[in-house]
Amino acid sequence: MSGSWICMKKGIFILWLIVCLSAAMIPASVAAISNQGWIQVISNVDGAAVYFDNKYQGLTTEDQLTVTAYMAAPVSTFRVEKDGYTTFTGTLTMPEAGGTTKAYAILRPVSTPTPTATYGGLSVDSSPQGAKIYLNGFYRNVSPSTFDQLTPGSYTVAFVLDGYQSYSTLVRISAGTTTNVYTALAPVSSSPNSIYVTSDPANAFVYLDTLYKGKTPVTITGVAPGNHLVELNAPGYYPWNTTVSLPGGSTRTISAQMISLTPVVTTTAVTAPATPTPTPTSTRAGAVPVVVIAALGIVGLFAGIMRNKR
Repeated sequence: MSGSWICMKKGIFILWLIVCLSAAMIPASVAAISNQGWIQVISNVDGAAVYFDNKYQGLTTEDQLTVTAYMAAPVSTFRVEKDGYTTFTGTLTMPEAGGTTKAYAILRPVSTPTPTATYGGLSVDSSPQGAKIYLNGFYRNVSPSTFDQLTPGSYTVAFVLDGYQSYSTLVRISAGTTTNVYTALAPVSSSPNSIYVTSDPANAFVYLDTLYKGKTPVTITGVAPGNHLVELNAPGYYPWNTTVSLPGGSTRTISAQMISLTPVVTTTAVTAPATPTPTPTSTRAGAVPVVVIAALGIVGLFAGIMRNKR
């Protein structure tokens, strides 16, 4: 009986202690609730960073983040951001004590700009295939071939195959596009051709299918039938080129009029009016001696008269 009473007394004491502790904690909880509220940020993107007045608060989970707001430290602005999305900013409304306010943020994907193409491509083929391909005089491969990463500009494409006429052409490479070149090579004829090249001015460098052949005037012999590119270069002048078609056993004359890089300035000569030359006054020849003789005659006549009077 005494043991039961002791156990009862202990139970009553523990219960009393719990009641006292609970009574002491209730005011503290009420005070805490009266000093704070909550702001719920709702976004359409998970993992977005949330900032209140530029202070990091956390990441959204399941499109939201709830942050405790203290009445003693109010906040006024918020920002939500994530890589690959636009940043959202807005204003906040502080909650009442123990209450919750909501702020909404819509993030939109950032469009990735399409990179600007800086190179072009060239695709070449021939019939028959296997021809050596030269770009601007440099061997690159055999047909068919495709060349990428070419800087935009003009290129001379030459096809060379044993037993067939060489072929060359001038193409323009543009950024972001591929230029196609195809040619059917003609068999080599047994009758070669010759090309006589002159230029104004003379001594221009001559190239046949990108291969140097000498200075003008020059005769190029042993040229196979077909189309051939003739180019001329001279210091101080613009490059000159043309394509000639040779049937076989013929001689072609090419005359190039080079254009100077420096414009020719035409000057007009201005002729000043001539200064008149004074005309000297002429004196009659013999006039002075006649006068002198006449004077002497008068003097002599006067002397004779005076002598007779005496």
